[in-house]
Amino acid sequence: MQRASAAKAAAIFAVVILVAAAGIAIGYGFGTSVQVSAEGTTVTSTVSASNSSEPYVLTLVVTTENSFNSSVGDQPAFYVLGPNGLQSTAQIVLPAHRLIELVIVNYDDGSANLSSSQYESVAGTVGNTMLLVNNTKVNSTMTSSGIDIQGAESVSSLPADEIAHTFTIPSLGINIPVGTSSTVVAYFTVNEAGTYTWLCMTACGAGADGLGGAMTTPGWMTGSLVVR
Repeated sequence: MQRASAAKAAAIFAVVILVAAAGIAIGYGFGTSVQVSAEGTTVTSTVSASNSSEPYVLTLVVTTENSFNSSVGDQPAFYVLGPNGLQSTAQIVLPAHRLIELVIVNYDDGSANLSSSQYESVAGTVGNTMLLVNNTKVNSTMTSSGIDIQGAESVSSLPADEIAHTFTIPSLGINIPVGTSSTVVAYFTVNEAGTYTWLCMTACGAGADGLGGAMTTPGWMTGSLVVR
């Protein structure tokens, strides 16, 4: 995986602002409950919206130059974007019976091998679709009446060679492919309380097969989703 250039990172960050301004992201109502273990390695992050009639917004950020250890080196990782910055995704808490608005901002500009072609398709979201924004989709231009923004494109799948990661919850049938250097927005509801495993289905970790390191470590490319 290669680090996204500063220009691409700035573009994606700008896209997030545009998406929020356009009303796609209804609003952040982050809770203040963050628990850190004695070892300082496990963080429980909660995200809560103050108005139950609005979608419950969870924003994840994927970065690349995260130092795993001296032998493995840098690895990609998912983070929760909270009120105080990035927090661990080792355990994500969401409400049951509530529309979830999931925003994933990906700064990784390299594609990775999917474990199966089925993960090219969006599944378990409203309409089995998601909104995709990248430099091609934004295509902003200045017109006589002001800035013209193409905005997000609704897609039901992505080509394998454009996918850097996935956010997949197998036991719930949810799969969200995440394009290289892009932002995706998806909506889904979980009606059964419980603890589920989320993971990435691309070989983006350490080792010759890309299945070590981040791929098997909670808070990197896998973790728990607690629904209650």
